[in-house]
Amino acid sequence: MSNKKQFDNKLIKAIKANSNKNYSFIEEVANALDIGYDAAYRRINGKATISLYETVKLAEYFKISLGDLFDINKKESFVVSKTTEILNGQHLEQYFLNLSKTLEYLSSKNGSMLYSAKDLPIFYFLRDNLLSRFKIFVWLYVLDVNFKFKKIRFDQFKIPASLLKTAMNTGSLFENIKITEVWNQGIIDSTINQIIYFFEMKLLNYNDAILICKDLKKVIESIEENSCRGFRNDVEYKLYYNELLILNNNVLVKYKHKMNLYSPYSLLRYYLVEDQETCSKFEKFMYDQLTFSKLLSQAGVKDNSIFFNHLYKKIDKLKRRIELIREFPIN
Repeated sequence: MSNKKQFDNKLIKAIKANSNKNYSFIEEVANALDIGYDAAYRRINGKATISLYETVKLAEYFKISLGDLFDINKKESFVVSKTTEILNGQHLEQYFLNLSKTLEYLSSKNGSMLYSAKDLPIFYFLRDNLLSRFKIFVWLYVLDVNFKFKKIRFDQFKIPASLLKTAMNTGSLFENIKITEVWNQGIIDSTINQIIYFFEMKLLNYNDAILICKDLKKVIESIEENSCRGFRNDVEYKLYYNELLILNNNVLVKYKHKMNLYSPYSLLRYYLVEDQETCSKFEKFMYDQLTFSKLLSQAGVKDNSIFFNHLYKKIDKLKRRIELIREFPIN
């Protein structure tokens, strides 16, 4: 048997292990490659060769590590991939579509997330409120050069209906994912800085700035409620407060038999690490750090109040600063 045939057999075996048992395996492969049922059948049964391009597409669709398949066994080396670049609204919508597929797959496998959150996790900004619209405005302002140079004010910003719908759908999928988050007291600092920045730039008016502050407070209140209960929509939810770590928005996604690590390198862009040894070491590191953290669902009323009141005070301070800037404008 040729090396290529051996590799194809290994690939098929791997994707069978990761396939959705509720659907036809052949149909899943056909959907992943956008080919017909017969063409997919021939590839699965070795009647047709699987191209390199198709190998990559199958690995992405079924969340398979190409490093493992290619037997890259140097401990200091492993294969990484990266999420696509976002340069405009269409790219941002595609980003949410890709994220939705990952979440649907994670949910179907009864998977979970471990989120080392430097900033408030993205899914809290994918809701039907003014805060979410403001965050989409910020992302496009930073990532889309043409958008930035137009100097569009937030009150003039019209979000394409399909982009907003996709973002909201992605946010709803997060509600069904078992998740453990690790926070520190700087969790909302970047959002606060963005509100001030655009208000001082006169791209965000006073009324909208105050409403966004109110939305931010409502989001934190809902998180406080869920963290005390230890559940979100009847799905397990754990929120830890850590005073020692400098968190960095790394996300460890766990399936039944494997893990993926998403490590950020720019705004909304991540390296995807599928090397299981690296993922295991990160998991061990994070769980070691949790011994120095407070699980807020078990911390008691006093510790919960101290932590969340600190965040509410930051939001109140932000509102007062907005009032002062309005009364005494910089220019």
